[in-house]
Amino acid sequence: MGNLKYSYQTNMWGLKVQYPQLNNWNEWYDNDYSNAAYYLDWDQILKYHIGAGFTGIELMFHMEPYIRQFFGAAKEFTGFAKERGVEEVNGTFTIAFNSQDKSKFNEALRPLDSIADFTKELGGHIINIMPCGGYYGLGPLSKEEVAQAAYFMNEFGKRCSEKDITPCVHSEFWGAINKNELERYIELLDPKHVGFCLDTAQVSILGFDIVKFYDTFHELVKYFHLKDTTFANAPDELRLCAGAEFQDSGERWFWELGAGQVDFIGLWKLLKKYQYKGFIGVETDGTPDPMATMLLSKYYINHVLHPIYE
Repeated sequence: MGNLKYSYQTNMWGLKVQYPQLNNWNEWYDNDYSNAAYYLDWDQILKYHIGAGFTGIELMFHMEPYIRQFFGAAKEFTGFAKERGVEEVNGTFTIAFNSQDKSKFNEALRPLDSIADFTKELGGHIINIMPCGGYYGLGPLSKEEVAQAAYFMNEFGKRCSEKDITPCVHSEFWGAINKNELERYIELLDPKHVGFCLDTAQVSILGFDIVKFYDTFHELVKYFHLKDTTFANAPDELRLCAGAEFQDSGERWFWELGAGQVDFIGLWKLLKKYQYKGFIGVETDGTPDPMATMLLSKYYINHVLHPIYE
């Protein structure tokens, strides 16, 4: 694929990691006639990645105990993945809870130091980090809290530099660093130690044009989460309520690439202009069929986006 390689955010896959405990998959099928087992077996999950053309994977922070329980050490999981064709476990995802609170600096730093060690052991070079936590019950943040959250990220970035890891801010449409805080927060980040993960759907839902956003901040953007949305520029009452990402109505915030309002073609033209190279992540939040979303998104990449920037 030339200058671009593709990673997949495993998200909710593999949480139970039943594979090492079962001698025969009939043990599972005898009690569950759904397709659930297909998303619990790391052996098969990794083969899905390679079959779909994803050579990298990204792990969620809550997968660490399962990885350690069933593989013993993170590096053993990486070896397991590489045996199945994965080039790199290129990153992890976590949340910097309480990073806006100066009095909780050390408390907030401990779990991030832990995920940095986990990422290093996996051989990854990116940690995507949602700052602070959710807006509901926490926002709006004061200017001082926004500045503290940026200071926290810069300090953590310095620690990550020693491990050859770049922490990348990952904004969420329901996060405490929200529409009114994001650009001010970004301006306070130290680009020598911190990057930005541009989640195309999340940033669009916040109300930003992702093409203009990337044009402005392309030097800071070190990674991407690609997904589409039909909720661009969503109103505050939808974005900032409790449990906003999981709507009671069951409506989907996120869609396969090309199925929503995100201008991926415009973005790809800028990727070519600025000669972005390396991994780009695809994420499939909230889909009723992870496999279908993975394959449809990769089809769009291969047949619509790839010709723009080969």
